[in-house]
Amino acid sequence: MVLSTFNCVSPKVFGLLVFSLGFGGSLYALHKGLETQKDVAAVCIPGPLLQQGVLYSNNALELPLCHRARVTLILEGTVAKGQGPWAMVVEGKRILWQGEVRQRRKVVVQTSGDGIMALVFTNDYYQPPVDRNLFLQSVGVEPLLHR
Repeated sequence: MVLSTFNCVSPKVFGLLVFSLGFGGSLYALHKGLETQKDVAAVCIPGPLLQQGVLYSNNALELPLCHRARVTLILEGTVAKGQGPWAMVVEGKRILWQGEVRQRRKVVVQTSGDGIMALVFTNDYYQPPVDRNLFLQSVGVEPLLHR
């Protein structure tokens, strides 16, 4: 019945055309489904804040604050091969602070409440007996008034 509309096209060519369109549409849908989402803010769900934490390897500690605040972190690091741990405090895609932590360091940042806050450790080194680690000794939070 459908072939009568396309009487100038052979059944093999018509079948190949239908297959190609279906396959192409499937690939396009798969590509769109697997494509990374751009500019989608991570949902921040408030939760209990860590008061202490240890990062023994490259990793992150999530601090689900989710509101505007002045946050004070007391960090401590162990030096290995002449370098202390490199740490970052981030909120969503924003870097609020980054630097090397040698021994004890006080870090004060201001959050916007627009994303998940995290303490990130990025330069782990372990070659016994030398081990570079990052320690979160304490967290202090001073809420700020809304904008």
